[in-house]
Amino acid sequence: MMVTAKTRAISLFFKEWRIHAGFSQEELGEKLSVTASTVSRIETGKRDFVGSYLFAFAKVCNCPSPGDPVSRPPSQISIDALFRGDEEDRKRAEEIITAALRKSLFQPADPENSDDEKR
Repeated sequence: MMVTAKTRAISLFFKEWRIHAGFSQEELGEKLSVTASTVSRIETGKRDFVGSYLFAFAKVCNCPSPGDPVSRPPSQISIDALFRGDEEDRKRAEEIITAALRKSLFQPADPENSDDEKR
């Protein structure tokens, strides 16, 4: 089955993952046996990519999951990494969740938007 960049409703993150891995388009092209121009066209959605490219790309760029280049940028925490036990991502996620809970639990309620006041 061919997955195409043009038919995907979500953003593609090939460029972000390539840069995160430290490759130029030329270097990545060499590793994947394609031209830098092909890498560029895939990154901009001007060229279709097949599943085998996605798997090879994810492996070369050290993506935790083959779906990462089409589902999230490298700066976004992977829920998959949390389940696999990636220590760094787990600590980062814990900090974010704890901060969000503290904010929601300890922030005074907005009296203008309080349901209690409307009753």
